[in-house]
This record gives sequence, structure tokens and C-alpha cells, in this order.
Amino acid sequence: MKKYIIGLFSVLSLFCGCSDYLDKQPDDMKTDNMVWSSRIETEGYLSNVYAGIPLHNLHQDDPWLGCADECDLSWVVYNTYNINLGNWTTTSNFYNKYALWYRAIRASLVFENNVDRCLELSEDLRRQYKAEVKFLRGYYYWLLIRQYGPVVLIKELQSNDADFANMTRAPFDECVDYICEMMDEAEKDLPLHWQNNTSWMGKPNKIVCKAVKSLVLTLAASPQWNGNQEYANFRNADGTPLANTTYDENKWKKAAAASREVIDISEQHPDANLRLYRNNENGDGEFNPYKSCVDVHLINWNCEIIFARSESSNTQAWMIHCFPGPKTLGGVGATQRVVDAFLMENGKPIEDPNSGYVEDGFATQPGQHWNPNNRAVDTEEGRIQMISDIRQSTAWGHWAGEWNMYANREPRFYASIIYNKRIIPSLPDDIEKRNYYNTAGQQDGYARAELYYGGRSRQSGSYTFFSRTGYLVYKNNDPMANMYDRVYPQQYGNVFIRYAQIILNYIEALNEYDPGNQDIRKYWDMIRSRAGVPSAFIASPQIAGSKDLQREFILRERQIELCFEGDRYFTTRRRWLAHTPDNGAGVDKRVYGDGGRMFGMDINAGDANTNNFGFTDFYKRVPFETRVFEKAYYLFPIPETEIEKSKGLVQNPWW
Repeated sequence: MKKYIIGLFSVLSLFCGCSDYLDKQPDDMKTDNMVWSSRIETEGYLSNVYAGIPLHNLHQDDPWLGCADECDLSWVVYNTYNINLGNWTTTSNFYNKYALWYRAIRASLVFENNVDRCLELSEDLRRQYKAEVKFLRGYYYWLLIRQYGPVVLIKELQSNDADFANMTRAPFDECVDYICEMMDEAEKDLPLHWQNNTSWMGKPNKIVCKAVKSLVLTLAASPQWNGNQEYANFRNADGTPLANTTYDENKWKKAAAASREVIDISEQHPDANLRLYRNNENGDGEFNPYKSCVDVHLINWNCEIIFARSESSNTQAWMIHCFPGPKTLGGVGATQRVVDAFLMENGKPIEDPNSGYVEDGFATQPGQHWNPNNRAVDTEEGRIQMISDIRQSTAWGHWAGEWNMYANREPRFYASIIYNKRIIPSLPDDIEKRNYYNTAGQQDGYARAELYYGGRSRQSGSYTFFSRTGYLVYKNNDPMANMYDRVYPQQYGNVFIRYAQIILNYIEALNEYDPGNQDIRKYWDMIRSRAGVPSAFIASPQIAGSKDLQREFILRERQIELCFEGDRYFTTRRRWLAHTPDNGAGVDKRVYGDGGRMFGMDINAGDANTNNFGFTDFYKRVPFETRVFEKAYYLFPIPETEIEKSKGLVQNPWW
């Protein structure tokens, strides 16, 4: 099995020992021989080389959601608030992992140079462990270039008197080559999977190494780093260019080849158990696209996961932050832009005149999946049975009386978004507890999200946290959880890479140099089939063979499939689209642009005494925030503390 969840190392061992091993020489605590002669000590050192891998805590510890055009975090205490308002400088130290990752890189070199001294480890195990730290070194450099651009490459363990102060940044392409080199070297001595040693699930292996290459080379091929003339003056003090301003189509071919290697493993090695997750291939009798899209993020160690960590508390905290109040925090709001990106159930975008999309009014008919078991819903027993269907993901889609904007949308929409009047899944089959989430006049036993002014969903514990967009994120929320009592029915993972991302990398890269390639449709159709919507080439046949049209639809597919996973932030930046300007029109129709007005529903319309689900003024597109995005923000600044320590470092462009 290919369940690469970091289970070998507990969260405690990963992070509590970090300062000991990453900040000090081994013999600062114990003699050198004590560390490297003991298997326990040596493996303890290795476990702490893993310590720099971030938690992927997207609502608190990372800016990749709150600073992207798909999401708003209501809390001013999170640094995304200041970043979005342009209130940051090179001294702000927001999300500063720079020094930590270099300490982890140094620790990987210390380990590689010393592990052969531990004769309590077999030769095979020493070889494997050296491969692991090569992977980790490359992975930390990947995290560095993704956030900061080209960095100083330290490939060998440096002596204490090395001239660190005058080390300079390596060109971006050289950084990419070194990361790929580390992945290639690491995979030689790593297994395809850990099927024969499941206690090591989560450690890198061949698939993980190849997947990281797919990510790195896709970034390198993208317009930010492939022929970007705006980086022409991005140079070291000696004039060495740090970005290649000449476009090279071959970079897309390399990116496609790297992604194809992962796909080949899926298709040629059934024992790797690598494929898109479908519920009927994992215990259920009938395929359900909605349930498949919900469960892929919740079922730990499922077949789609490539690299992740087994870490439930992060997912539980995420659900608390997303779930409508009261008793929770309910402030992770989806933007109108991502809501509009989701397709109709016929696979067409909402702006297609033949899509069937209706902007205004209330739906008179329910969706076809709202009551698959033909439940009687006008009795308490019927309501409880219906709620059970919703929680088990057999019933989904819009109900009669919900706003038309949310009617007949694709399954991924309902798996990702809580909108006004939607029945809240993650509550027990208890009418009294469900009624707690509605105002007196709307307590029908179901528990519907009241996101309008005066609604119960705007009351979050002892604080007033609520969505400023009129939506809440539902993705990665367990419908079988009981958020009233905060009871969680299963263990969750913290996913870094999944197979759908690799497939999307592949078709995006293919399109840039061979838009007529049949693999584009073949693998794109796999994504759409699992999502329960028709092929893009059937729903929108005009795109076929057009590089520009296919590109836009592929990027939209990424926006939908990978929403709220951190991909959108990096996609709009690597594609050099985040600075698309707001033209000031009455309603912002931009597809891209992280500055200017961000829109949602009008949560401040009316008053607390008149608002209810039938109050139509709520359903108006209004800006909830005006953001600032400068070209400098394409990269985080090198922390000023690092610039001050090293004369050789130049700052990122426009900072």
C-alpha cells in the first residue's frame, strides 16, 4: 500500500525535539560517539530531521488559503489579515520558516555524514536512512524556493569557520536541478511503497520522490520562472541573473515527463494502490461522486494520498473553524469567485448560456439526489432518516426553496461549500440539538446554515466570529462528526500531495507544448468522471485543441478540484496572474487577481428582525474586502534578519 502518512514519528517527537537537534551540534548535548554509536540516538536524530516539515495547517499556520482569492479568514489575529491589506515589510517575519528549513538542511547533511558510524544499524538500513535525508534536503529546498524564490544552495556540510556571510543565492534553475538531483538519488535506495513495513508509512519512497519532482518542474516551467522579463534585474550583486528570462518550452516537457512517471506507477504497478479515490472501489456498493469527493479528504491512508501525515488534531481544529456557530468559530469563508468557478451538474461553467444556471430567485424543485431513498420527510422519524442520509453522503444537492444560484451544481460544489439555508451535515440525528442552530421561526429539525444578518450561524461561542462572505468552507469537514458535542468518529490525515494534483500537473504541462495530445482528454476525463460531471470536451466542445481555451479550463479545473488545499495561491502566482487588476466595474467579473475587491453575499443587508431565508437582499454580490496585491508579493521577502547577517544576499524584487 502507498499510504505515505508520517506515522513513524509522533507529533511530539517531530516537534518537541526540533530545537535540540536542529539548533545544536550533536555533541552540544552528548558526545559525538554517544549519538552515532547508538541506534536509538541515531534514529532520534533522523526523526528530528523530519521536524521542519510544516503541519499544512491552512487556517492558522500557513497563508496559502487566507491570501488566495478563494478564501477569507475572519480573524484579524492571523497574519493573512495584514498581508491582504498590504501591511507587511521585510521585518514583519510573517510565516518565517527560512531559518528553520536551513537548520533542517544542515541536520540532513550532519546525518548523512555520520550515519555509517552507527554499526547497530544494518548496512541496508543505513543506506535507506541516507536516502531519506537526501529526500528531506530536497524537500526543504522545494519549500524554500516555492515561498522565497532562488536561495543559497548548501550541498555539503560546512565547517564552523565557513564564510556564510558572503554566500550568494543560486539561480532558480540551479536550485530546481539540485532538488531533482536529490529526488533522483533518494529514490534509488527507497522502495516503491511500504507495503511490507506499514509502521513506516509516511516515509518518502519512490512515488513521493517522483511526485515532488512533478511539483518542482511544474513550477519551473510556469510563466513566473520561464521567460519572465519582469525578473530581468533580479540578480546577485556580481550581476549573476537569478531568473532565466528566455522562455524554454522544454521545461514543460520535463514537467509532463515527471508527472507521467507517477501516472505510470499507478497504471503499471497495481500493488502501489495509487489511483483516484472512488467510494465503490473502497467498500461501497454503488459509485457516488459526492461521497467520493467528501471521503477522499477524510479517509486516512486512502489510495489517492501520495504524501501526508497522520495528524487528527489539525483536521479537528479546521472543522471547528469552518463549522457554523454557535459553539464553534465558523469564520473560514469561501469567496464568490470560487463559488462561481464550480460547474453546473451538466459540466458547463455558469457563464455558458446553455448551462441552465439561474442567478436569482428560489428553486421550486429539488435536485435529483436530495432524497434517493424516497424518505417521508414530514414526520420526526422521516426527518431523522433524511438527516441520516445526508450525514452518510447518500443524499446531497439542493432542496426546493434554496437560492437558485446554488441549484443543480456539480457534486464538488456541495462537497466544498456551506451556503445560506443549506442543511448542516455534521450534527447528530437529534432534533433538539439541530434546532439549536436555527432561530425560533426556522427550527424545522434539520439545522440550516443562517449566514445572514442576525442568523444563528453568526454567533460563535463567546466571540462574534462569522463568515464575511456569506459562505463557509465545507471541504475536509466530516459529515459524520458531531460538532455540537465535538465528537469525531475517525482518525484524519494531513495531506501534502494527492494523485489528482499530479494528473492536473500532467495535462497542464502537455497543453503548453502539445494541445492536441489525446492524453489531455484521457486524464482530464478521469478527474471529471470521479467528480460526476461530463467530460470538458463534451460539455464545452469549443475548447478542443485550443491551447489558450484548454489552459483556462484546466486552470479552472484545478481551482475546483484542489480548492481549499493550498494549490490556488501557488497556481495564480506561478502563472503570473495574481496581479490582474480590478477595473472598478460594478461587479468584479475577474477570474484572477488577488488585489482589489473580493466579493461575497450581502451579509449586512436588512436587520435582525426581518432577515430570514426568504430575505432576497442577502443574495447580492457585494465586496467584503478590498485587498492590496503588489508584484513584490509574488515572493515572500527574505527576512531582514537574514539579509543583515549575510552581505551576499540580495532581496527579492520590489521589496
